[in-house]
Amino acid sequence: MVGEVKFSISTTSKAKPEKIIDTISDWNKLPEFWHGMREISGSQAPMLTVKFAFPGTGRMTYACDLETLTCTENYLGGPFTGFKEIRISPADEGSVITVKWDIKLSLKLLFMKSFVTKHFRQGTENAIKRIAQTAEDSAKMNGTV
Repeated sequence: MVGEVKFSISTTSKAKPEKIIDTISDWNKLPEFWHGMREISGSQAPMLTVKFAFPGTGRMTYACDLETLTCTENYLGGPFTGFKEIRISPADEGSVITVKWDIKLSLKLLFMKSFVTKHFRQGTENAIKRIAQTAEDSAKMNGTV
């Protein structure tokens, strides 16, 4: 489809899957890792309002499943709709963090699809590095690495 952006990026971490899911399960912490999110607020769970770094706000839900080690952001309105899924998988001596985007851009962003896709890819690479590092640092502090 014309306005669709779909991609997946993975990285490894020395932290155990449980430590990573613990790191990202609180939606209040998401802007620490995802710098494209300036602020998240919510008054009626599970609906949240996101203020993005670029001009605009969106509505999303955020849910983490501790059994499947998956957190999903469902974007229901704003500059794009669709989802971003973070999946943690056990690996030798740690974990694999995989982020999958499947969104549709609004008409406003459609003409910048190439730039937006490149920007989201780079932001995702940086965010999962921050997630991995934060989980590893927390595990070291707790002596669980």
